[in-house]
This record gives sequence, structure tokens and C-alpha cells, in this order.
Amino acid sequence: MFKKKIPWMLLFLVLMVLSIWAVISHSGSYSLQLLKDTLKNAKVGWLIAACLGMFCNILFEGLALDVLVRAITDKDEGPKIRSRGLLYSAADIYFSAITPSASGGQPASAFFMSRDGITVAQSAVILVTNVFLYTVSLVLIGVIGFFLCPSVFFGFDPLAKVFIILGGIFLVGLSVLFVMVLRKEQWVKRLAIGCISLGAKLRIIRKKETHLKKVDKMITQYKACAGIVTNEQLKMLKAFLYNFLQRISLLSTTVLVYLSFGGSFDNLPRVISVQAMVLVGVYSLPIPGGMGVADYLLINGLTGIADVASPANLELFSRGISFYCCLFLAIIIVVIGYFRQNRYLKKNKKPEPQS
Repeated sequence: MFKKKIPWMLLFLVLMVLSIWAVISHSGSYSLQLLKDTLKNAKVGWLIAACLGMFCNILFEGLALDVLVRAITDKDEGPKIRSRGLLYSAADIYFSAITPSASGGQPASAFFMSRDGITVAQSAVILVTNVFLYTVSLVLIGVIGFFLCPSVFFGFDPLAKVFIILGGIFLVGLSVLFVMVLRKEQWVKRLAIGCISLGAKLRIIRKKETHLKKVDKMITQYKACAGIVTNEQLKMLKAFLYNFLQRISLLSTTVLVYLSFGGSFDNLPRVISVQAMVLVGVYSLPIPGGMGVADYLLINGLTGIADVASPANLELFSRGISFYCCLFLAIIIVVIGYFRQNRYLKKNKKPEPQS
């Protein structure tokens, strides 16, 4: 599994260097000396809290996945599945960040789930349900951010507004699609078949039958989600709350770094609103980790806050904690978890699945 991700890891490193270089070289507010002076006078307590918020970003998704694993597997006969939610979460966050459209996150989580005895069908339902809850929580965060301080949105430049609107449309559309599949799966199936057939006629899509089989598989998985959402409402609410807290944790890092740099509590609603809209806007383009887009949006939004001496410095430091440090911690958890699973599998003489 890991060897297949090496090209994406290399692409991630290139994009990371380019993103940081773009911020440093093209932002008029960047100042290395000001950053040094700011860090000397920074309030350490808020920085520690920002790092804790970064860790909670991984932790809360892990707790949500634990809840969903229990909801899916506890009804099966035989010994209970040993869930490692923190490992599944770290794998999802790390591989989502280094692959376009977060395409590598779910397969990585499913790989580790299979090593714990969770079947492919079960992991598919767990992960699809988690994406649904994750998407709804992001939509809610975006709505709260907008109504908390509407003037912030109108303070973004035109291109930034386009990114935010496109990201919002994508998230709302995805949420609606989930609900439609849960309630009116035949409508979605006919629409998908129609699009595939049209694409095949226009020679945009090859191997039509393969794509049609994927649609059937997807519909089956989503129908299984419908049963869970209907029959396990308390667990679904708990998993949703964990997903929502995960988004809050990610949002909190920028806010806490702002306070550490001497920011005013009076401007907290504006900072929260900016970061909420950034979380929505990064879904406008299928770029690994939203790199470039996230940096651009955050600097653009922070520029409108009076007591931010250097939006670029604040962006680089908060993004460094919430994204880059988070990925570093996530890969450490993944590596440790992988070897712990190996030891557990050998001890219990369970055959390891092929990656």
C-alpha cells in the first residue's frame, strides 16, 4: 500500500514547497523579522492549546470511526472487532492530504480496518457514513461562519469568493446526493446510468460496463448506510458530534495562534468566520490538502482584520500547526499502528490481507 503512494508523497512535497514559497515571495505582508519578534512575545499557553487542537483533529475523527465500527460490527456473531479508530483516522487524514480530491484516505483506512478483521463491505459502509456526517458538519460550520459575521465574506476578493461559493456548492451538493441515495436511490441510479451512457456515446467514458457495476456497488453501500442511519440514530448522533468537534478543532488552531500573537478577543468572531469559510473554500479544487487555495483564502481573509500585523506570518504559522504538523503526527501514528497491528496479528495468528 505504501509503495503505491510514493509518487503522491513526492507531489505533495513539491506542492508544499511551492505553496510556502508563494506565500513568502508574493505576499507583501510577510516579514521574517516580524515573525521572529512575534514568536518571542507569543503567549505560550495559546500555542500549546493550538497544538492540542491539532491533535484533537485526529482524535475526534478516530472516536467517530470507533462509534461507527461498533454500530456495524457489534451485531455480528463471534468475538468483538478490536477497533483502532485513531489509526484509521490518522491514515485517512494523511493519505487524503497527499492525494487529489482526498482519494487516498478511505482506501488507506479500509486497509487498516481489514487487518483488524473488518470486512470490505463493512468498512465501505463505515467510511461512506463517516463521509456523510463529515460533509454535513462542514456545511454546518460554513453556515455558522457566514452568519456569525456576514461582512467577512464580502470582504474577500472576487476570486476568493468564487472559491468559497464553489466549495459550498460542492459540499451542499454532496450532502443532497447522500440524502437522495438514502431515500430515493433509484433516482440517483437512473441519473448515474444516464450520465455514463451519454459519456460512452461521446467517447468520454470507456469501459461502460465497468462503470455501471461501480454504480450498482455504490448504491448497495449507500442503502446499507440508510439502515444504519435509521436504526442506530443515537450512535449516528454521537458520530456526527465527533465529526463536528473535529471541524471545530481544525478551526480552533488559527484562532488560538491569533490569540497567541496578541490578537484581540473583540475580533474573534471575524477570525472564526474567516477560518470557517476557508474550510469550505478548499473544496473548490481537487488539490492535495487544498494547498495553495487554503493559503490564498486564509491570507485574503486575515487581511481584513485590523490587528493582524502580518496575515502571511499568521497564516504560515497556523497552517504549519494545523496542516503540516498534523500530517507529521498522523504518519507517526500510522507507522506505529502498522507495526502494532503486525505484532497483534502474529500473536493471534491471523493471516494478513494482501494490500
